Amino acid sequence: MQQDLSSGISIAALSVPQNMAYALIVGLNPVYGLTTSIISKIISTITGRSNYIIVGPTNLMAMAIASNLSFVQEESYLETVILLTLLVGVFQIIAGLFKFGKLVKYVSHPVIVGLTTGAAIIIGVGQLKNFIGITFGRTYNIYIEIYHLIINFDAINYGAVLLGLLTIILIIFVEKSKYKIPSYLIGVIGTTIIVMIFSLNNQVEIVGSLNFNRFNINLPTFNPKMIINLSTKGLAVAIVGLIQTLAVVKSISNRTNEELDINKEFISQGVMNFGLSFFNGFASSASFTNTFANYQSGAKTRISELISALSILAFILFFNFFIKFIPISALAGLVLVVAYNMIDTEEIKELLNATKADTLIFILTFIATISSPRIEYAVYFGVFLSIITVLRDSSEANVGHLKYDKDAHSKIITTEPEDIEEDEYIILDLVGDFTFSAADSFKYKLEDVSEAADGYIIRVRNIDNMDITSINELKKFIKTVQSREGEILISGLNDNKYEILKNLGIIQLVGEENLFFEKNKILSSTLDAVEQAEKDNGNNTN
Repeated sequence: MQQDLSSGISIAALSVPQNMAYALIVGLNPVYGLTTSIISKIISTITGRSNYIIVGPTNLMAMAIASNLSFVQEESYLETVILLTLLVGVFQIIAGLFKFGKLVKYVSHPVIVGLTTGAAIIIGVGQLKNFIGITFGRTYNIYIEIYHLIINFDAINYGAVLLGLLTIILIIFVEKSKYKIPSYLIGVIGTTIIVMIFSLNNQVEIVGSLNFNRFNINLPTFNPKMIINLSTKGLAVAIVGLIQTLAVVKSISNRTNEELDINKEFISQGVMNFGLSFFNGFASSASFTNTFANYQSGAKTRISELISALSILAFILFFNFFIKFIPISALAGLVLVVAYNMIDTEEIKELLNATKADTLIFILTFIATISSPRIEYAVYFGVFLSIITVLRDSSEANVGHLKYDKDAHSKIITTEPEDIEEDEYIILDLVGDFTFSAADSFKYKLEDVSEAADGYIIRVRNIDNMDITSINELKKFIKTVQSREGEILISGLNDNKYEILKNLGIIQLVGEENLFFEKNKILSSTLDAVEQAEKDNGNNTN
């Protein structure tokens, strides 16, 4: 409990300035970031599955919301954000209930890096106006944003720039120091004190007074026309949230060995976002920064997340007088640091030196992210590229050729069909997925060996999935071999594979006497099949 307490307070110190800055990215008053953080953490404490994952506003989700709602007028913006958040929750709950967790894994790593890098550039450029203290309408297009910055540059507020720069300097200084204190919080506190001491609140834009009505339950506006218009955008933001959550789950599981049901985690995220829409909150997800800070602080249970929420609430209640003096340019400086940290130069270097496919996917996703009018298009484009890659990789059937060599140390050795002698059995080692996309490749590889030997042992131990299209190709092969009085045996079976092959007619073709079930020792059932084949071959010779 003591470790959860200290972890929760540490996360609160990290979250307060971050979440206010993320609200700024969304296009809302920074205080909405605090209320969203509190409500999301309370809901997640109840519905979450992980002892370590911390939820709340995130940079990528904030960017996704902002880019999808760039068309919305100022007066109806908050109402639209709330309705979008509700739709995000509904889509995520549906994704979890229908077990779409497996589909999200097809979003490849190059897509995530390209999307994150592009979003970092957009976020950074989008906050430059707040950093230099000039005002113009919301654009969320990087090129239009740069154009407006250039034509309005003469209106720069040097006081705001100095406060923003000081925030960045303080953050960097604290992070490089030996003291383990929250750098973002120190950066914002330092500049806020300067605003208060020198009465700069009339010279630079500040957060302003808090409105506690934001905690009240407030039903979203159910406008059918607006719901239809927002449906695709809600789906896009929901996908971004699920991708980020999946990435966090994978990363933290590698460190903690915590087994999580990703579909249940999706439902938890959906319930959280659905609930946020009733408290004027905006769509959130699992946070990389806060999750790893929570783990490194020694948290043991989800209570740390609840303590974090209560600590943020206490901060609002007791430091209201202080929060209102926080300069917007300081939060913009914080966002610039966050955006910079989002760009993982080491991962980018690895991708640029990786396979041509990975490099191309990264570059195209990055370009799509910074060029698309809305980030949802980049998400869809990235998903499309990932699916194309998966289909390309899965279109090749993995069929290995083995044979029994009694003089070899391991007995079963790799070979090539042309090296099989006339009276030998060839072992076809089927590995991976044999789905419709690989059916043609499977067909040609079977045809290539259909005359290579008198008999075949088909090893199915390492098959992950086999659909009816590939099963039909296997049937044709078996019938071809049997038509010339060749023999087929199957090794590496388990109960599940047996039932599938039985239901689809393979067992009937081969015969129960030619089946060999897997054992604890690898290749043992294949060796049993070889022994049976040699016995049959000896009987036939006699």
